[in-house]
Amino acid sequence: MKVIMKSLQNVITITVLIWIFLLFSPPISGIIYQDIPIGEEYASGTITQPGFDFSYAWINTNNSSFLSITIFNEEDGEAPFFPFFGQYFSNENDSFYIGTSIIGFELYQDNNDNEILDSKEEIKYYILINCSQDYILPQIEKSFTETSTLYTWKVGYVETDGHLFSPAPPYGFKAIISNLNLTYAYEVTSQYSELKLSIEMGTWDVFEVGFDGDKEVRIQDLPLDDYSLSILFGNVVSCETPFELQLVNGTNGMSDAIIKASNKTIFQSLFYDTYDLGLNGSAYSAIVSPATLETLFNDQLFEWSAPQNLYNWWGLFFPSMSDLPTIPPLGIDEATFIYRICYPAWGGEPFNHDPRYRALFAPTTTENRITTHLTSTYLIQDVLILIIIYPFLKMKKKM
Repeated sequence: MKVIMKSLQNVITITVLIWIFLLFSPPISGIIYQDIPIGEEYASGTITQPGFDFSYAWINTNNSSFLSITIFNEEDGEAPFFPFFGQYFSNENDSFYIGTSIIGFELYQDNNDNEILDSKEEIKYYILINCSQDYILPQIEKSFTETSTLYTWKVGYVETDGHLFSPAPPYGFKAIISNLNLTYAYEVTSQYSELKLSIEMGTWDVFEVGFDGDKEVRIQDLPLDDYSLSILFGNVVSCETPFELQLVNGTNGMSDAIIKASNKTIFQSLFYDTYDLGLNGSAYSAIVSPATLETLFNDQLFEWSAPQNLYNWWGLFFPSMSDLPTIPPLGIDEATFIYRICYPAWGGEPFNHDPRYRALFAPTTTENRITTHLTSTYLIQDVLILIIIYPFLKMKKKM
């Protein structure tokens, strides 16, 4: 079994090298040039490419453009879990780009009893998500309140597979997550936009696997009673003028993350500080902390793409992105940040958590900024890495 996992790690290492080669080489052959209707106020649809497909949700208002991407394979009825969303918005005379990605999951044990994952030794497994056995693609619905316009859509993943990587034995464990639902609620007013991202996690079934020929065999279960869960996020921030990324520590974990330009707040990450464990109204505290190299092990250290490279790559598939007036010339001033949301009470149970992201079209001073349950968010992992890994990892369950 150790040999199997080592082989998989070697495959991933090789695919990373291929990814780097493709990233800096001429445009990928075989691309079918379809595009997002950027002239529309909102749209959702799919774009077919050789070997994989994109589904998108697109919002375009006077002050902001928002794009979320889902990767799936219509032919096989599968979708890798790698959600990405990015926002372009104007604030007075400046333009900003902020992109966010969910990188993966971590199982940890809190050795120092502070409820967060804050050392490499506490990580027991990193979960590289493979793909789901079914999916729900986004369809945007529009509604109104007295002061805002609300756009909502849902992306669903059914029976998602994940491979567990451990810095030490035992190896060869697999997770099946009953469902992963992401509900986007994007609200726009004249003064700001706010995204509420509802993360609904289903139950986890983790077990050691072996093979009888090419058939997967369940060997033994991995009890999750003593484990906590961490979701690893990444963001990238870019704008035309110098800005400051300000992180504030709270009584337990990080309480605040703000982007400021000219000493005025222009973007905030707002996180409800509780999550509903068991989906029965039981409230527990979610805690956010920065993820440093000291709290990652090698299987997680894929190459991170520069924002300009990511933007150029998406431009291969969506030529109209370069025509958006609110996209700043990336590379002038950038910031990256990796963070994790920790769920100390977990044990494999389903839960729901609603982080929020607010972009301010009219900047506020530090004294007037919103302070409701703030936390962090800032870096991005290139989607290309999973598209290359996907053909190697794509396996339907043979149980």
